[in-house]
Amino acid sequence: MPLVPQPPSEIPTAIFNIFMLMLLWRFTVRLLRGPKRRRRHWMTQRVSHSPFIESATRPQTPLEIAQDRYARGEIDDKEFEQIVEHLLKSRSSSQDW
Repeated sequence: MPLVPQPPSEIPTAIFNIFMLMLLWRFTVRLLRGPKRRRRHWMTQRVSHSPFIESATRPQTPLEIAQDRYARGEIDDKEFEQIVEHLLKSRSSSQDW
C-alpha cells in the first residue's frame, strides 16, 4: 500500500497523537507496577512508628494493666479505683508512669 502524503496541518497532529500514546503507555505500565513497591515502603514506614508495636515491645505498667482489665470488663469501677489508689500510695516520687 503506497504512502499517501499528508497535508501539512495533519502531520503535527499525528506526531502529537503518537507522543500522547507513548506517554499513556508509560504511565499505564508505571501504575500497574508502582503500587506494590509504594505499598511495601508505606507499610514498613508505618510499622516502624506504630504505637501498637512500641506498646508490645515494652512491658506494661501496673496502671496500664489495670486499665486493660477494666476495659475488658474483668474488674468493675470499685476495684479499678482501689487499684489506682493503691498505686498512688505506693508510688515513689521518682517513679515514672
